[in-house]
Amino acid sequence: MKVWLPAIRGDSGTDVFTRRLREALQRRGVAAEVSWFPSLYQLYPFLLRWVPPPTGTTIVHANSWNAFAFKRAGIPLVVTEHLNILDPHYRPYKRKLQHFYHEVLLRRFILASYRSASVITCVSRFTAASLEATLGVADARIIPNWVDTRVFLPAHDLTASLHRPFRLLFVGNLSRRKGADMLFPIMKELGTGFELRFTSGLRSLRSIPRLGNMVPLGRLNGDEELIEAYRASDAFLFPSRLEGLPLAPLEAMACAKPVIAAHTSSLPEIVEDGRNGILCPPDDIGAFVAACRALAVEPQTCLRYGCAARSRAETVFSEDIVLPRYIALYRELLLTGLA
Repeated sequence: MKVWLPAIRGDSGTDVFTRRLREALQRRGVAAEVSWFPSLYQLYPFLLRWVPPPTGTTIVHANSWNAFAFKRAGIPLVVTEHLNILDPHYRPYKRKLQHFYHEVLLRRFILASYRSASVITCVSRFTAASLEATLGVADARIIPNWVDTRVFLPAHDLTASLHRPFRLLFVGNLSRRKGADMLFPIMKELGTGFELRFTSGLRSLRSIPRLGNMVPLGRLNGDEELIEAYRASDAFLFPSRLEGLPLAPLEAMACAKPVIAAHTSSLPEIVEDGRNGILCPPDDIGAFVAACRALAVEPQTCLRYGCAARSRAETVFSEDIVLPRYIALYRELLLTGLA
């Protein structure tokens, strides 16, 4: 078995997904090869129809935005949907030009990918339900995103991170969909007893207003810098409004950090409210402020939530739990000859 992972660079979580999938498959003795294509091809993916697959390819696995361009005769095609951008709930977070691009071009590409797919997989129950409700895709299989819990590990001494001020961390692109506009008012309410460290995600073009208790980390490069940031925090703050199944909360949980997130989209599939984190009503600044304060004033609760977060990452979202499901799917397609 050899898996070809063709991907057009997008500076998004799907790039990380593709890289980590290749590495995880290779660790399990499955031949896997990524072919990266320049971002310009996002507008013209059909030009890649004639790119030959690597020698020996038996499975093609690609992102829904362009998977149709990599369909090859006699080879099963797995199409993964991370977040349904055609869902009407996404519309408030798009610029006009972005909405035009999604509706005029990507809609055609995505639907072509679904028609070409041997199997469609979704990274969350939320994404699968969205596909069924908006596009009539009723047979998608759910295989969640994962985290390598042997790499993303807690600090040796968890109590060492219980410093003052109470340190929060945000990892993600600074977009409204990600809730980046809420960081300033949350930190303004929290005041000097709290500190927020935040990244610029994979796209460093945006900036947000900040206060003295907000420390920009810029773009973190590689897992080591991410792990260092998670370990140096007390809790992970994630007021995102719409997610397929984000990687950052899983990484924070693997590092034994409680997650404070919005009760929306796929986030309740990750965060168990009152067990490994706190879920807040979307857009409710006061609720996020109260959640941060609750963990800050109860260090033992913060530690207990963090330990439960690590346990959930290991038992539900670890690479060892999730990756065998992809391998089993590939083998099923090869055995049944579904191409």
